[in-house]
Amino acid sequence: MRKKKYADYAELQASELEGRDYEIRVLPGKNNSLAALAPHGGAIEAGTSELVEELHCSYYFSGYDFRAKKRTDNRTLHLRSTHFDEPRALCFAAEALFTVTLHGYRDQEEKTYIGGLDTFTAGFIGAELTAAGFKVDFEPPSAIKGKYSGNICNKNGRTQGVQLEISSAQRRAFFVNNDFRSANRGNRLPAFYAYAEAIGKAMMQAQNAIRAREVQVSK
Repeated sequence: MRKKKYADYAELQASELEGRDYEIRVLPGKNNSLAALAPHGGAIEAGTSELVEELHCSYYFSGYDFRAKKRTDNRTLHLRSTHFDEPRALCFAAEALFTVTLHGYRDQEEKTYIGGLDTFTAGFIGAELTAAGFKVDFEPPSAIKGKYSGNICNKNGRTQGVQLEISSAQRRAFFVNNDFRSANRGNRLPAFYAYAEAIGKAMMQAQNAIRAREVQVSK
């Protein structure tokens, strides 16, 4: 595994300037129990920030977006998900019960790896993405499984979340001309909205199912 420039947020903050090199957006939602995070947003893993925005605007999720915006070398702002300790992200995640973190990896095949400790919600997401025509895989490579308890996706109130690793080919397919550069990310195709809708529907289904189960147990 390639060594990262910064081991944690304190190191990153000491060298990079918020507002110039990156920005952090916390988007309060009407449904605070559902949260979407892009810990490597902006120019690091293109398209993930935009998915957080869509889940916030159309499905009332709370949203967290670490958006890299340097002119070059944005990958240097990539903190490992297992070391993502930016204080606002930790507070944000802890307030939610259902979290999905959106990530990107390089691949010429349009595919999404589904990981994280919340296998219940992951099942709903996988089913909805598949029904919408997207290819999913529940066996990610070990480096992106999202199974470590310290992973930001698992830092919610239930200590379990879902990690989606979306291939570069899939993320490109969200935008006109397969171009996911920043200037073109506003030009979104139906696939983008279908993908976000699948996540939104799935997480609401999982939330409702668990609430129904809790009601039955309490009777």
